[in-house]
Amino acid sequence: MKVNRIVKPKTRCSNVFWTCLAFTFFLLSLYSCNSKQTSIEEVSSDAQLDSIAKQTLLKAMIRSEVENKAVNDSLIKAYEKTEGYENNIYYWTSKASKYYYGFKNDSLLRKVESIDIPKSKPDEWVLKQALLLKSKSSYMDINSSEVLGAMIKARNEAEKLKSVFIYRLDNLIAMSYYTNNDSENSLKYMELYKSGYPYAGHPRYRQVYYDIRFMLSLNLPGNPGTKDFLDSCQSLAIELNDTLALMRSYDFEAQWLLTNGKKQEALDKARIFFQYASETKNYTNLKRYYNFSNLFLVNNQPDSAIKYIKEGFQLDSLSQANTKDLDGIYYVLGEAYAMKGDFKRAYEYGRKEINTFRKSTETIQKTAIAELTARYDAEKKDEAISALQANNDLNDKLIIQQRWTFIIFLVLAAFVAYFVFNSYKQKLFKAEHERLRLSNKQLLLEQKNRQNQLNPHFIYNSIANLQGLISTDRKQEANQYLVTLTKVIRDMLELNRKDFIPIDKEIRSLENYVNLQQMRFSHSFDFKVETGDLEIDNILIPPMLIQPFVENAIEHGLMNLEQQGRLTVEFVQDNKTLRIKIVDNGKGGVGFSTKSGEKESLSQVITQERIELLYGRDPEIAGLKIYPHFNPDGTGYKVEIYLPLTLYFD
Repeated sequence: MKVNRIVKPKTRCSNVFWTCLAFTFFLLSLYSCNSKQTSIEEVSSDAQLDSIAKQTLLKAMIRSEVENKAVNDSLIKAYEKTEGYENNIYYWTSKASKYYYGFKNDSLLRKVESIDIPKSKPDEWVLKQALLLKSKSSYMDINSSEVLGAMIKARNEAEKLKSVFIYRLDNLIAMSYYTNNDSENSLKYMELYKSGYPYAGHPRYRQVYYDIRFMLSLNLPGNPGTKDFLDSCQSLAIELNDTLALMRSYDFEAQWLLTNGKKQEALDKARIFFQYASETKNYTNLKRYYNFSNLFLVNNQPDSAIKYIKEGFQLDSLSQANTKDLDGIYYVLGEAYAMKGDFKRAYEYGRKEINTFRKSTETIQKTAIAELTARYDAEKKDEAISALQANNDLNDKLIIQQRWTFIIFLVLAAFVAYFVFNSYKQKLFKAEHERLRLSNKQLLLEQKNRQNQLNPHFIYNSIANLQGLISTDRKQEANQYLVTLTKVIRDMLELNRKDFIPIDKEIRSLENYVNLQQMRFSHSFDFKVETGDLEIDNILIPPMLIQPFVENAIEHGLMNLEQQGRLTVEFVQDNKTLRIKIVDNGKGGVGFSTKSGEKESLSQVITQERIELLYGRDPEIAGLKIYPHFNPDGTGYKVEIYLPLTLYFD
């Protein structure tokens, strides 16, 4: 039994984002300078080195990886030739530029903490705060309220000091809020970061900015401007010839496609990024494998989803403290095993998902409490905290109760519904099958009966024609007529055994019949069949459908005309409809006797009934139209039969 499953919120589909962003900032935050490597190493003055390092930090986001690495190595070597370099924050910022957020290097951090930098040196003071806070932040786990509070406090102080490096703190806060699934606050500080960065108009910076704006918009209600941001970051990556940025944009595009329900296209885009990352050894962490596995999950490929999650676990391991993404990983595994029918494992990973989600929620809610504490005065602080804590406890209890109740109910309901529904469905299928079999048999018998009503009428007229030739002693013509009549009767007997025949066989039968009539009336009328470019041997129609109207045209329209008569049968394809037109230049219905009118009416009624039995009663699908006196002078008669186009390939 197929079960529709709900895909996790889209914020979890973008877990690899801050990993990518952290790696990008690592590549772009290395020092750069306009001078060559050898010229930096020749600088001996601390003031000169500090000036170069400051400009390098400001321009790091607009330099290439190669330029940044070269100048960074030169700066470190140049500083290490000076006295007291261990007390220089620019030196330690250079040393720490190769580390990700949340790095652990106790010796480096102890040195930085020991440096006494007064606020009278605002840029150096901000660099120290940014470096220490970078080590305390995380792009893999929830950032605590204490860390976020320290970041905001340092940022506000940097604003008062008017430091040029305030943008580094804005970027750090934006990343931390995003990690905590707070896209609105992340966007707020991202815009502050942009407004505070002196080279925000440079294409390389704008490319990274559009990367971030895309991911933030993807997680905001309504996804405002998502496609525009994606197009901008891709076009800038191509303009800069930045393969890494372009591949990263393919991963972003995969998430956008998934959000818009284009699951297979999303998986195809993600494959490009995944292959590039695997070949270049970039982003080889569990989050990338989780994103890739989630795309297999939504495309109903549970085996591939499980495979890549397990490969990710082999390449990278998350500690139990990093709970932010573990619940998403457990979700993918749980849903994948559920698709495979392994409900025992699905239940186990479901339990793990609930536990890790609860831990993440508790951390986020504690952060919210801390923010409220800073926002309200001391009199209301304790009341707000108590209310949130009580709400946390209540939510925890409700979540546990609802989860267990839902699981138990779902399991019981699934078993009961399966057996009841399966049994009931089998009975319905059998009854419906028998009803359709009998109905189909009845329709076929009725169709055969309608066809057979036409045959005696035709044979009667043909024998009368033959009798007329014999009575006028036209033996040779009578003999030829008899041979042709034999062919017509043989066609009639053969074709009436079938429900449908190709158009070419119907045309051959018509030509034999019309040949009889032309012999009878001394070739007083011409006959023409037009098929255009139709493949007449591959299109099927009911047998003997046209003959009654051809007979009426000859008997009632073309008989006793003063001029040469013309009779045309045209087959036309109109999209998925086949239109058959029988047109003559006869009397247009003038002078029909009552008896003749009854005969014509009978052929129309029988043909209409055959069409309804074969194609239903919807006049938009199949039917019959009569156009008497359609020429301006009142002559001419046209019959149009339209049917669904039925193809047959032997």
